[in-house]
Amino acid sequence: MKLKNKLYLTQLFIILTFTLFLWVLYTNFKKHSQNDLEQELTKSININKLLLTSALEDTYTTFNQKKNMITHIHRAALDEFKKDKNISLAHLKNKIRSHFNFQFIDIDLFLIDKNYVIIDGTFKKDIGLDFKKIPDGKMDLDKASKDNEIHIAKKVAIDYMDSAFKMYSCARVNDEIYLEMAFIDPTSYNTLRTRIENISKHTKNKINLFRIRSTSSNEEYYEDILNTKSISNKKEWNDALKKFPLNRVTENKIILTKRQNSILRANEYENEGIVNIYIPLLSKENAPSLGYNNFVMKLEIDISDHMAQWKENENIFVLVGLTLIILMLLLYFFIKYNFYIPITTITQDFEDEVKINDEALLRKKDEFGILADKYNKLYSKLQDQIEKNQHLLDENKQFIADMVHQIRTPLSVIMTNSSLIEMKTKEQVSPYITQINSAINMLSNSYEDLSYIITHDTMEYKVTKIDFTDFLHERIDFFEVIADANHKTISTDIANNIHITMNDTELERLIDNNLSNAIKHSSDKSEIKIVLERIKSEIILQFISEGKNIADISKLFDKNYTEANTAKRSLGLGLNMVKTICEKNNIYYNADSEDHINTFTYIFKV
Repeated sequence: MKLKNKLYLTQLFIILTFTLFLWVLYTNFKKHSQNDLEQELTKSININKLLLTSALEDTYTTFNQKKNMITHIHRAALDEFKKDKNISLAHLKNKIRSHFNFQFIDIDLFLIDKNYVIIDGTFKKDIGLDFKKIPDGKMDLDKASKDNEIHIAKKVAIDYMDSAFKMYSCARVNDEIYLEMAFIDPTSYNTLRTRIENISKHTKNKINLFRIRSTSSNEEYYEDILNTKSISNKKEWNDALKKFPLNRVTENKIILTKRQNSILRANEYENEGIVNIYIPLLSKENAPSLGYNNFVMKLEIDISDHMAQWKENENIFVLVGLTLIILMLLLYFFIKYNFYIPITTITQDFEDEVKINDEALLRKKDEFGILADKYNKLYSKLQDQIEKNQHLLDENKQFIADMVHQIRTPLSVIMTNSSLIEMKTKEQVSPYITQINSAINMLSNSYEDLSYIITHDTMEYKVTKIDFTDFLHERIDFFEVIADANHKTISTDIANNIHITMNDTELERLIDNNLSNAIKHSSDKSEIKIVLERIKSEIILQFISEGKNIADISKLFDKNYTEANTAKRSLGLGLNMVKTICEKNNIYYNADSEDHINTFTYIFKV
């Protein structure tokens, strides 16, 4: 991995480490803050629950202590009514009040028909109320219908019509009429409200108190104990209450709190700094002395101070985060300009093999500046040496080119005069002439190889259309003398009328090197086979000879590679030159050696 990448990875690791640390710190702090809030809420719930439960129990206990006189008062009213059934209930009420001299209590009287409906009463708002829809009232009337006793309700009622606690009693007058009396404590209700207001003021929480009641139709509804609305008719008000069937699931928090008998929390206003909590109170299970009363307290707890404190803490974390980002950016630019850019500049100039010209880098007094300066000095020395070597190379190439030119003329003279001697001498000297011609052809082939090697990268070899069939025959004829001198024969299987487009010099080098190698490395008195054929859009040229297996085919076309197991000396340039020509002309090349048969295959695309 490059050093610049290691620097960036190190920086990234530092950033991630600090970010993770800050996130863990923030998460833990938030968790502790949430735990503190939950503890405060629990404390507030417990205090309010204790105070409110105590207020309710005190109120109910005080009222229950006055129940002893209910039977005596009701009996007196019942006797008076039986004496004079035409007496008005208002007159009967006044008569009873005068007789018992009420000071802190009061009564109301009601007539109920056989259908359990109030048909008359001193508290007009209750007229029309149907007790068949009120399970507790119906139960007391059912008892009264079977005897002549006075039945006192076990349940203290809160009447919103006149804001008072009431205890009801009933008795049968005859088969058609029941007399009901409401024993009223007008002060207890206001006392309870005052105590709740004081609790709310003391705990700084808004309190609502609800009582859950059931109907004879397996429904539930709740009443707001602290209700301040004006109610004109109890029947209409009772019918208008929203009912919740017991067999249906509801999302109403008040009903759910009663049903589950557990504390529920509603966070819909938490963003505004308010948490609503619903707490069950005085159920049958935890307050049997209060009978049917299932109360639910709703607390509106103000957590705005906590939210403000948390917001302030969040701002601190944001500030720390921004500070961290700024520090990371400063670190990034510090690393970039003091490490990354110098490293990149130096390595890029190294890769491009050019001199470092960045003035800011060269002016640095640190290790990068020293390295750049040292590199420039070494680069200058190296360039000087390269120029000297290039000059020597150019002189060497020029020398070789001059030598090639010098060889061409005497070689041509030798070849011409050798042909003349061969024609004019006797047959007995022809074997020697054959050996001379073979050596001349081999020298000519080497000359052409050398000429191509020193000119292929500077001279443009233009392509032309070539009659491949004739061209291959000509080259085979040229090498017949060499093959004959080496006691080898050349056989051919060359298809007619095959043409390709290629540079003739490069094609000649390809063919000549393969023929030369085949003659040089094949077994004595063996046959060399040349195949040229066309299959669809491909022209296939093969040189097949018998000899030792090739030791390492994978290196055969590499420059300067020669087979170590051959007695023939070689420069290792011929097949590498063939490889260069093939790659230049998009010619597929391959060598195969198996069972002492060596095959070189070349495929030309048409």
